[in-house]
Amino acid sequence: TMTLASTGIRRLILPTVARRALVRSSIPALGVSGGAVRQFSSEAPAAANTDPAVKVQGVSAEDLESNPNLASFFAANFEDDKASEDDADDEDELFLAMMGGAAAAEDAEEQQAPPAAAQEAAAPSAATVPLPAIDDALAARNIRPLASFLRSRESEDGTRACNALREVHRQIPGVIYGSDPTKDIFSKDYESNVTVKTPWNQIQRELDRYHHGFESRVYELTVYKDEEAALANDGSNYLYKQLVRPANMQRHPIQNKIYCVNFLRYHPGRPIRIPIRFINEEESPALKRGGYIVPINKTVECIVEDGAVIPESIDLECTGLQLKAKLRLDNLYFPEGVRPSGRVKDDHLVGIIYGKTAGEDEEDAATEEEAAA
Repeated sequence: TMTLASTGIRRLILPTVARRALVRSSIPALGVSGGAVRQFSSEAPAAANTDPAVKVQGVSAEDLESNPNLASFFAANFEDDKASEDDADDEDELFLAMMGGAAAAEDAEEQQAPPAAAQEAAAPSAATVPLPAIDDALAARNIRPLASFLRSRESEDGTRACNALREVHRQIPGVIYGSDPTKDIFSKDYESNVTVKTPWNQIQRELDRYHHGFESRVYELTVYKDEEAALANDGSNYLYKQLVRPANMQRHPIQNKIYCVNFLRYHPGRPIRIPIRFINEEESPALKRGGYIVPINKTVECIVEDGAVIPESIDLECTGLQLKAKLRLDNLYFPEGVRPSGRVKDDHLVGIIYGKTAGEDEEDAATEEEAAA
């Protein structure tokens, strides 16, 4: 049974005046006459309005029976309110009768429609896209796979569309750009810039693993047409594959969310900036006595030959370093197949060691002894 309480939200569909006008104009269509409506309202129980104390505080039913003047006052002032309340109740019942067909149809659709969770499970999601397969030769060169989807220039470009990609679809917009002579792709051609969208979880996984070294790594980016093609994962549904290096990653200034990640095409011979890592710090006399390295350049631009392993970092040997030593290019250890770029000068400054000398240590010790005495 449809009640007014269960359909309280539907009462807000129309204002009171419009609802009453609709009911009165539709009474003949429902087969109900105005007399029947008046008869129905006159026969409606009025138990809720029999207490005179609701209208005037302190007045009881016995007072109305014993005082004719008080009874006539109530009849003159509160009878219209009762009639209007009855009319409003009648109109509500008729309005619900009119809306009964639509409400029944809505209830039937809600029963037939699958739950939202089932719809989300059936629809492909960027978060469930697996990592594409990668060739063993590329994996041996320390190149990892990454998946992305083609982004439409017409419907998925611009501020609003990109915000929807980030917040609703959990995908990060970006562009593949740059030249690749091995595939006859040149940056001067407008078609060489490909707009893509990368699942957020794939980028965040790499950031959690490599942190600030994320933009110094090389990936094999597999570009799919859509999520369904990526879920097939049979090795043939992708549009193309390209060696890339993440570039120009942007974050929200307050929330620190990833806003954009572009990809620069990579080929052997293209310079790449690799982080510098300090090793054997315990073998340095200066660092053992509380010295520290002030880094000037945290990366060095390198050229990796074709077939060579792309290192995650370039090691800097700290053995035997003294105070005020300047760390330059000759302190770096480059693996086989890796060399500094031609734009890196021989006196490339990596950092300087600072700290206290032996005389300063003795003065500090004497000061502490005097303070203790």
